[in-house]
Amino acid sequence: MVVATSAVEILPGVHRWAAFSPEHRVELAAHSVWDGRTLLIFDPIPLAAEVFDWFPTPQAPDAVVLTNGNHERDAARWRELFPLPIWAAPETQPILEGVRRWDVTQPPFPGWWIIPLPGGAVGESAWFCPAKSLVVFGDAVVNLSGRGLELLPAKYCRDPAELRQSLRGLPEFAHAVFAHGEPILDGASARIAALL
Repeated sequence: MVVATSAVEILPGVHRWAAFSPEHRVELAAHSVWDGRTLLIFDPIPLAAEVFDWFPTPQAPDAVVLTNGNHERDAARWRELFPLPIWAAPETQPILEGVRRWDVTQPPFPGWWIIPLPGGAVGESAWFCPAKSLVVFGDAVVNLSGRGLELLPAKYCRDPAELRQSLRGLPEFAHAVFAHGEPILDGASARIAALL
């Protein structure tokens, strides 16, 4: 897998690192979000060792979150570097052992909502932090260079119509980050609603 050589703060407490993957023919992105009490790492891709000093808090990350069943990526290395749990949706079948499963009615981290997005990849879920007006997406929505904002192509969906319906249930939010493509830092929910 490719290695990101830098991490950039795109919003206060929100860092992004990314690299183009020739194997997948798409940009892979990962994010960390510090909400004032918890530091979560979403869908991590490899990050150069010399970049690990960018953490916005004095403590290590609290958890790795996998937004769908395809995003184990570099989670095992993060668990080795920082003794932290890896969380995934109940319906995923991760290769890694010891992955914890969340309950959407009782999210494991206060201040976060978990929004299942059935119809996308197995276990597709968006994570919403109301305090930051931020949604973290996996594959359900992408914002690729040269293509722009779009829904996950139908050939990768379990049910494209169901995914569209799932996305209609999202709350309003200003910011969105994606596992593939550039973030939207203003008016994100309106732009995604326009796709539906």
